[in-house]
Amino acid sequence: DLLLLTYMFPPAGGIGTPRALAYTQYLPRPGCRLSVLAPTNPALRDHDPGLDRLIPDDVVVHRAWNPELPMSFRDRIWKRGVQHHNLAPSMRASAARSIARPFRWLAHHMLFPDPQILWAPSAFRKACRVIERDAIDTVIVNMPPYSLLKVALALKRQFPHLKLITDFRDEWLGYYLSQIDHPTEDKVRRAWELEAEAVHASTYVSTVTGTWVERLRRRYPAEPASKFVCTPNGYDPELFRDFKSTSRSDGKIIVTYFGTIHGNRVYSPDNYIAAIESLPPQIRNQVETRFIGRIIGDDQSSLTRTKANIRLLGFMPKEQGIRHLQESDFLLLIATDPSSHAGKLFDYFGCAKPILALSPPGGEIDRLLRLTRTGWCADPWDPAAIQQMILAACRQLRQGSPAMNPDLDAIQNYSWPRILDRFAATVGLTPAPISLGSTTSPKLPMSVGA
Repeated sequence: DLLLLTYMFPPAGGIGTPRALAYTQYLPRPGCRLSVLAPTNPALRDHDPGLDRLIPDDVVVHRAWNPELPMSFRDRIWKRGVQHHNLAPSMRASAARSIARPFRWLAHHMLFPDPQILWAPSAFRKACRVIERDAIDTVIVNMPPYSLLKVALALKRQFPHLKLITDFRDEWLGYYLSQIDHPTEDKVRRAWELEAEAVHASTYVSTVTGTWVERLRRRYPAEPASKFVCTPNGYDPELFRDFKSTSRSDGKIIVTYFGTIHGNRVYSPDNYIAAIESLPPQIRNQVETRFIGRIIGDDQSSLTRTKANIRLLGFMPKEQGIRHLQESDFLLLIATDPSSHAGKLFDYFGCAKPILALSPPGGEIDRLLRLTRTGWCADPWDPAAIQQMILAACRQLRQGSPAMNPDLDAIQNYSWPRILDRFAATVGLTPAPISLGSTTSPKLPMSVGA
């Protein structure tokens, strides 16, 4: 039997949940019971209760108490200190730094490797009870948060027979720490030690891009190369079964971004906004860019104080957001690290609509767009290249010629049923036939186990 240990799970929404949910829906397991262990009330901003109904009836979901401050409480503290109406913008920035400083110190020194370490003791105790009672022989640990590595190691020590599969949705040391977290030197040192111990204890180590797989293999040359497997992110075909493009006669060119809007340089929309602002006015006024998702950081002001035609639709449940994509002409993707691919890329694949990507040419996203024939990629740091990509896309749309001729079979290779069928075969779980009109499982272009 199989246990999935994950922090991000319905009713929590957001970027990490679809991967964990897909394991419960599509991981082949004839004769194998799959259970999930998740927190009682994860400290996450986004909630999407509609995702609960996608959990299969035969999956048993266990909850362990997590003694964390609710995200709503953290936000109230932040807003009271930073967004007080009497503070000028420059003073708000100073207040933000003052408030963030003690939280940053606490996170780096007391809550290693992340605040979710507070959940680790109760998660471990609950997992032990489930493993003993249900005779679990395989545990998949879905990350982030990376504090789950400590739970994984404790479980392996307690139950040496376990097949332990550590699943890094984001590569930790070379990507997350350097691009997202910006940690202290001491935290980096401790992170290297923790990851090395977890990799050694794992039966398999999974991550989402070929670049990251090779990075892990080079980092741990003493481990068998076959230990490291590539399990891409994917899309749920059921969510797009009734997807149909909506025709419009308003003369607009609608570009839609579906996901969290970050101030972080990896995902910041600033260069896209600058490119739109520099377009000739007659074209700029025709382009309407819609952002669906929560705004984190200081991007609210950059998205509202602009000559570009911007609509902020806010966070919404995934199925509702997908309906908005039906009337879009182009889908916007921003991910400036060449080794990563944003999870939203695969939902965009499910739409089969042309993608405008701000991502390094030759990187993982560029390669996938070429493979599936689903979009264009422009250097995210080259304003002229971004502008030319937008102009070329608009020109093709105005001429009435197909913007793209997507390879539908290549796209389907990134549906969760196909990805997890391959994953099951690679890690020694019994595969089951996929249900996409084919009796065989096609080889993934970015295959699991590559």
